[in-house]
Amino acid sequence: MKELIIQHKELAWAAFVILITLVMIFISNKGFSLIQRKWRKAERFSAVFDSLKTIFRLFFIAMGIGFVSYLFVEESSYAIITNNLGRIIWFGIVLSSMVLLSAFSKNYFNSKIERLSRRDSGDITLYKYVNYLVTAFIYLIGIIFIALAIPALSNLAAAAGASAGAIALVAGVASQEGISNLVGGLFIAFFKPFRIGDIIKIGQTTMGRVEDINLRHTVIKDFQNVRIVIPNAVVNKENISNYYMIETKNCEWIEVDISYSSDINKAIEVLQKTCESHPLCMDMRTDTDKQKGCRKWMYRWLRLAIVRLH
Repeated sequence: MKELIIQHKELAWAAFVILITLVMIFISNKGFSLIQRKWRKAERFSAVFDSLKTIFRLFFIAMGIGFVSYLFVEESSYAIITNNLGRIIWFGIVLSSMVLLSAFSKNYFNSKIERLSRRDSGDITLYKYVNYLVTAFIYLIGIIFIALAIPALSNLAAAAGASAGAIALVAGVASQEGISNLVGGLFIAFFKPFRIGDIIKIGQTTMGRVEDINLRHTVIKDFQNVRIVIPNAVVNKENISNYYMIETKNCEWIEVDISYSSDINKAIEVLQKTCESHPLCMDMRTDTDKQKGCRKWMYRWLRLAIVRLH
């Protein structure tokens, strides 16, 4: 048996590497599945576990191909293969770290948002925007670390450093709109002219409920159930009417026409009874007004509104 292995050592090495690769894939999948079953909060991270399984599967396959490739090259090329295997390990570490960090960041901000989901308890706008910002930053750092491990990209970065001023100017002009949207989102998140869940009117035409504010745009759902996507830079330039800035109740003017010969007092009485009989009628009097039984202000307001129509 030993002599047979020595005679066919290349085939034996390839079979050994394939076997080890399959075993490692099996162990990693079972390990993640075991963690999912035992960990109480694993349901929140189901997508993360799926991503990690895929990353580890590709990692072990790439490592297996790398080890098998020793059979097909000369010994002078072993150093190149070893360096590439080191890069594969580095890629696996960086990708796994990116997935884990972004998942924990998302879970942290989502837990904050759940606790502040009611408007009276707090505002979720800043947490949602910072969640997008942190996730984008994590992936940006990960891409930079991956690029540093690739010689061609690292040489390109070194060459770019020599002409950093010109590249910064070109990049700034090319990404001016994207940067303005990013900065606009920051202004909205921190200065809070409106919040997620508010009903707002942007400009003269766009009106609806704010659904989301991300790095690029603000999403508004209008009253026709249509989602309107507006760049943050455009939102910051427009006049914004926020119907929830102070409280959720607001006033709308309704014009009621009556003839000159009609009795204004009778019209006021009909309007008053109609409003008070409505099941959704809100009594806006203060406690003092209620104790005094004050209604004269309502008559004066209604009389003024009706007289002005003539």
